[in-house]
Amino acid sequence: MYYNASMIKEHIAAGHVKIDPYIAKFQGPNLYYCHLGSNVLIPKAGSLADTKKLAKDLYEKKEIGDFYDLKPGEFILAETFETFSTDKSHIIRLFNSSSLARLGVVQCAVGMINPGCGIKVPVRLTLELTNTSPFTVRLYPTKLNEKSGEVDDFGTEILKVAVAPHHEVDVAYEDWNGSVYGADSGVAGSKIDRRFQ
Repeated sequence: MYYNASMIKEHIAAGHVKIDPYIAKFQGPNLYYCHLGSNVLIPKAGSLADTKKLAKDLYEKKEIGDFYDLKPGEFILAETFETFSTDKSHIIRLFNSSSLARLGVVQCAVGMINPGCGIKVPVRLTLELTNTSPFTVRLYPTKLNEKSGEVDDFGTEILKVAVAPHHEVDVAYEDWNGSVYGADSGVAGSKIDRRFQ
């Protein structure tokens, strides 16, 4: 069961989950609409992604600037502007933006933020974006005012999230020995080779 808007607000106020910044106008009846952050990772063509030992230079990190043109067939890793956390008895479920999907931009992995993720330090999500359309799609990052630190302009709607209860887990995701993404503060590449080291 996913929470409705008033329940999401209550659970944020109670500290069970965190969506930061939380702006009321982006709260739908049951989903919160999230935005593109300012950094992307661009995979280096011709590299080998060995899932047992990933090279450290598989991606080139780039700050977006005014916009990023996602070309037909292109795959990138992008970050959310918002940061998130969950206590040990709640999840945040991720959903593609239907509006972006209608432009051909899809996210490869839509799952959830596990219970007990980002408790110590809220996480910024990494999104796996592919342009399946025949045209270039221009994506805009969220812009902060350098002096005030306030948002000047929210960027492209990149993700929708829902909040739901979960049976309390024994171990928070960020404390589990297989957790490799529980402390991500920005866009991050695959860590599949580190899962159970």
